[in-house]
Amino acid sequence: MTPEQVEILQLSLAQLGQRAPELAQRFYSHLFESVPSCRSMFSEDPADQEAIFMSELAIIVASISEFEAFVSRTERLGARHAGYGVTCEHYQVAGSALLEALAETLGPGCTAELQDAWRLAFDLVAETMMQGAADLSPDRRGA
Repeated sequence: MTPEQVEILQLSLAQLGQRAPELAQRFYSHLFESVPSCRSMFSEDPADQEAIFMSELAIIVASISEFEAFVSRTERLGARHAGYGVTCEHYQVAGSALLEALAETLGPGCTAELQDAWRLAFDLVAETMMQGAADLSPDRRGA
């Protein structure tokens, strides 16, 4: 990602402001519509889950320019998500759900440039999360 793309991410997240809960709601709506079985992987309280999602998203976006901290955080996050049963296929669906939710929430402000930046960022997050999950596999631990 370029520094300009990182700035686009950070500015767009800040611009969400009070619409942040709407982004989280739309994200989960798209995710559960695409893969209904995912619902059991999450908290039963949607408001709690949405708050966790937005908090984690903000931390990831803030850390993306500090690559080592970003990788460390997202690998740990991936290891934790593996314990919930998240698979590689879930990451594809989640990426699409996030982009759809951003487009709906930001409306005309969701430019092609912004979509590209978020797509690249999500791909980077997904790759490092999957690496964190892979590091937990028995064959990677020498078991």
